Amino acid sequence: MKILIIEDEFMIRKKLRHLLEHSEIEGMCIDEIHEAEDGIDADYLLQDQAFDIVFTDINMPEMDGLSLLEKSINYHPAAQWVIISGHDSFQYAQQAIHHGAKDYLLKPITKNKLSETMQRLVENIKREKNNFIEIDDIDEMLANLESAIWVLDEELVKQTMRKWGDKVEKKHLKLSYYQSVMNHLLKTLVGRINQKGSISLDVTYNLMGEQIIQITTQFVESCLNVIDITKVQRKGKLVDPIEVAKEYMKKNVCAKVNLEDVAQILGLNSSYFSQLFKRETGQTFVDYRIHLRMEAAKQLLERSNMRIIDISSEIGYDDAPHFTKTFKKYTGTSPKEYRLSLGIKA
Repeated sequence: MKILIIEDEFMIRKKLRHLLEHSEIEGMCIDEIHEAEDGIDADYLLQDQAFDIVFTDINMPEMDGLSLLEKSINYHPAAQWVIISGHDSFQYAQQAIHHGAKDYLLKPITKNKLSETMQRLVENIKREKNNFIEIDDIDEMLANLESAIWVLDEELVKQTMRKWGDKVEKKHLKLSYYQSVMNHLLKTLVGRINQKGSISLDVTYNLMGEQIIQITTQFVESCLNVIDITKVQRKGKLVDPIEVAKEYMKKNVCAKVNLEDVAQILGLNSSYFSQLFKRETGQTFVDYRIHLRMEAAKQLLERSNMRIIDISSEIGYDDAPHFTKTFKKYTGTSPKEYRLSLGIKA
């Protein structure tokens, strides 16, 4: 949670910060507290960053709290605003609420007053967050579905959507909002698959339903339908992504190829590719890469004209001692000992 305090009186500003830092409100976790001593400085901050809660003095030079509130609504409408005032005026309070403030605190601000206010604000934030879907959840879902569809993994599609359904079920989403989101996500997903280049999905979907679960079910069916279309377009010529990965790693055993590089070449999410690689080969990506490098090193060690330090560099190790340690762990002998066992002078 990010909080902004706008107050031209230094002591009041610092006291409010201290009270916030020592508040114990259930469900509240303050990550950052920013301060501004006038409306102008605050305006710059509000244009640049999103805050969950904003405390502002109502009377300040240059720009007063109500004017700042009215202006900043255009930047981040989800922010919870609290007006601070030294005047117990119904007119001021009415104006504050009219401009969108969630609460009105009178100076001096006490621990109890602030706790009551923060409790209400935290509840507001919880309710509002429960009315929409978090962008991180959307990104994770899309990445997993994109990978699953690309490798025709129907079970992963269903598994991903079961997790999605569990999250959505706990929220209080409007049907029209959810329908709009899911149609947009399906369009985005199809677009991503098309961008991979090997197939062309000329399909459109219009998810509709009287319940959220109906829309989710249609979404899953649409994803499975995309897999079916992809299978037909590939005409049984699907290349095993793990075999492609292994072949690429063999050809580039001397290069510094990492998991992210290979996943990107395959068009897969790196996390999913890592799991798929382990499942299909029984080895982690790193272990398989070590296997390839050590087998290449054994072949190079049979060439008596190559120095061990040169072999280390040749197979992608900048650190010769690290290569020696890895080789000994892999073969049971050091590179020098391995050479001697072949009757080659080190």
